[in-house]
Parts: sequence; C-alpha cells; structure tokens
Amino acid sequence: MNEISCFLNSNPEIKNVALLIGNKYTYENLREFVKDISIDHLIVINPFPDSKIKEMRKQLEYDRNYMSFNISILIEFMDINTFNGMDGNWALCAEWIEADLLLNVNKWKPAYLLADLWKDYITAFKVWEAYKNSAVHILIKTRRWGKADQILEWDSGENGDVELSVIFPMYNVEKYLDQCIESVTAWKAPYVEFLFVNDGSPDNSREVVLKWAKEDPRIKLLDKPNGGCASARQYGFDHAKGKYIGFIDPDDYIDESMYRKLLRAAMTGSYDISYCGYNEYYEDTKTQKRVDDALGVPYCDGTTNTQEILNLITYCRVAIWRGIYKAEMLKKNNIHFYTDLRRFDDLPFKVETFAAAKSVIAVPEYLYYYRLARPGQDVAADDERLYVHFDIFKYLNKSIADKNDGFLTDQLQMCKIQTHLYALRKIKDEFKEYYIKHAKEDLDSTGIFERTYELARERIGQENADYYKAIEQNNVKIFSNYK
Repeated sequence: MNEISCFLNSNPEIKNVALLIGNKYTYENLREFVKDISIDHLIVINPFPDSKIKEMRKQLEYDRNYMSFNISILIEFMDINTFNGMDGNWALCAEWIEADLLLNVNKWKPAYLLADLWKDYITAFKVWEAYKNSAVHILIKTRRWGKADQILEWDSGENGDVELSVIFPMYNVEKYLDQCIESVTAWKAPYVEFLFVNDGSPDNSREVVLKWAKEDPRIKLLDKPNGGCASARQYGFDHAKGKYIGFIDPDDYIDESMYRKLLRAAMTGSYDISYCGYNEYYEDTKTQKRVDDALGVPYCDGTTNTQEILNLITYCRVAIWRGIYKAEMLKKNNIHFYTDLRRFDDLPFKVETFAAAKSVIAVPEYLYYYRLARPGQDVAADDERLYVHFDIFKYLNKSIADKNDGFLTDQLQMCKIQTHLYALRKIKDEFKEYYIKHAKEDLDSTGIFERTYELARERIGQENADYYKAIEQNNVKIFSNYK
C-alpha cells in the first residue's frame, strides 16, 4: 500500500476520487489501487489514446465477471478533456505522470491533491503553489533515481496563507535597512510575512520599516522595549504565524532567490531545517568572500540520518540567519532564545536545533551576505564580553549534555573547543588567563581529557587538538598572539 492509498484509508470522509494516470500505468496498478481503498466513486482520467482505456475496461469487466473481484466502487473512465471535477470534497490522485500535466489541470480545484511523481524540472513545490489556494491537503511524493524519495505534505492550517515568517531584530540599523528590505521583498510570494522587531532602537529604523510597509502588506512592525537581540528574536517568534521560521540580521542582505530556494527545498521533503551557504561582506573595503561550510553530500541531497545531522553541530558554522526552521519542531522541543544572553544567542539555537532535527537539507548555493567590519558589532568583541560563552555552555550542558546521548555530547564537546579557540583568537591578552581557566572547567564538565583529545584529533584536526591540550594544561603562554 503506497502513501496515496494510506492517506485515503486514513481519511474515510473522502468518497469521490479522480485518478489521473500516466503512460506507464497498467491495469495491474489500477487493480491494486482499487483493492487497497474504500471509496464510493472512482473516475480514471485518460490523457492518452482510447485503446489503452478500452483494454483497461475490458480487463476490469472480465475480473468482475470471472475472477471474483468483488468491489463495490463505481468505476468510470473519462477523457481528460471531458472531466471537470467531482462533487464534494473530492481527491485528485496522480500516478506515473509528468508534473507539468498537473499544472495544466489545476482548474479542477480538488480539495485533496495526492500525487506520485518522478523528479523533474518542475518541482513538487511548483505544483503545490498551483494548488494551495483550492486544496485543504496536498501530498506529493517525489521519486529520485538512486536517492531516497521526498514527501511534500501540507495542510492549509489555521494561519491561512503564511508558510514562512522572517524575523528581523532591529537596533540602530537604519543605515542598512533599505538594502536589506529591498533584497528580501523582491520575492513577491504572498505566503510570506516579514516581522521587524523594533528593540527600542533610538534611530529611525522604525520609520524606515513603516515606509516600506505602506507598499508591502507582508511587512509588519512589532515594538518592544530594548532587551537585546535574543529577546527581539524571541518576541518575533512568539508572534510568527509561519510553518517555517527564518531570521535575518537587518544590517545584512540576501540574494533575492534565497527564501524561495530554502522554502522549496524544505517543503519538497518536509525537512525540519533547510540552509544555504553564505558570504562575508566587508563594509570597509566593499569586498566579499564565500565561507566554506557543510553544503555537499549528504546534506545537499537531504538526510534523515541522526549521526549525519548531529555532525552539523561540529561542522556547520554558527549562522542561523541562512536557514529556515520548522516551527512545529521548535515548539515541540521547547527551543527558544535565552533572553538573558546579550550576545551570541545564535550559538545555543544552532546546537539545539540540530540536536532536535529529524531531517535536514542544504541548498548548495551562497545566498546570504553577512556584513562585517561595521561599528558596534558583537563579533568585534575582544574583551570580557566573550565570557558570555561560559553562560551559553551552562545552558547547553542542561539541554544537550543532560540527555546522556554519548554521540550528541561528543558533538557538543567539539563545539565547545571550537568556540573557546575562537574566543582565544579574539580576546586581548590580559583576559586570556581568566578565559583559559574557565574554558578548562567547562570542557572538563562534559568530557575526560584523553577521550576528548582523540576525538578532537579525528574530527577537528591535530592543531585544534593540541590547542585544546594547552587549555587543559593551563598553558597561557602558547596563546600569546594566538590568531
């Protein structure tokens, strides 16, 4: 029994079904389909020469008369140019057909679309776009040669047309807002909302957003007292209606196609997380460079392998703004922003989302532009502000290490080493002794030295393993001028 039959059987209120068949669809396929379901009325829609349908009719009549094929379903055959829909909340099922044929018959407006397609230049996402305004449920299985099938499953839901909510935490970004908003609103999809959270910004960021909102109803302004980036992101999430959630730092900008490509990839396989690559854009020199990241196989094909997903805690950079996240997954796992963290709140979010995700896909393109070398950025911190990492890992020790999952804890340990070495490359020398002391305490809380050292050699390289060893030995000297 395939996904279409399973869905029909789990929704017995569907009594009328139209079956659109492809050229390779046989009478044996039809016979198995009819045997597996319980409906009142089936119309087989024929887009091909009458000879094939005549043969199907003949075989069906023979089976009913001579082979004890007891079936109470009323079965009719109809030409594609004659068919014009059915009564009630009927389902259109499609098997062994090209996706472009489905695009040509969306005028039928079925309440349910259930399709089994081979991967083609026309994606399941494009078919979904063509049917979403009339259907209450869409299920599209995409078959891929040599790869796992993908399932797009969608309900119209309580929040109407909002499939994606993009959240912008705003504080003193007036100078960059026009470029950011122009880049995200160039995609005119009506099923997206843009939530700009004014975090008590003293500049004119609010006025800039209101100006754009007059021209684009998808833009919404949310005001709150200043509480930091984490509180602004959380406030936006609490007000978001989308089935997927994205975040943008409004001093950055994107390729105009980014969110369409991320949502298309996510929905085509019902993935929990969809992410792409990003570029560093340097404000002072107006130059940019691509950032190496985990975008290849298996992630570009989509994966449901737990270890492959957890490996992203180690190998995927902390850059939550180049991805989208299924809202249901975030809520189910109580993933939120720790609002007392004044900076780097994206680190725990990254770790906790990959720890919770059951499926992930990467779009192997560099579609986000991360602005650097501008005044006031947290990433420029080189003093005691970097001590925030110890608070972050206290949270992650509770949410991750306390799960008692050895493989997951190993990934957290590698993440800790990479984060502490990042901080020691940036922090001024006068703060390093304190930082190293507390980094050692943090690392010792979730792993023993010998095992962690071997894991580090294997997963993040000999050089990083040796610097980890220096932290454990409280070797402050080796980190002098460490860059």
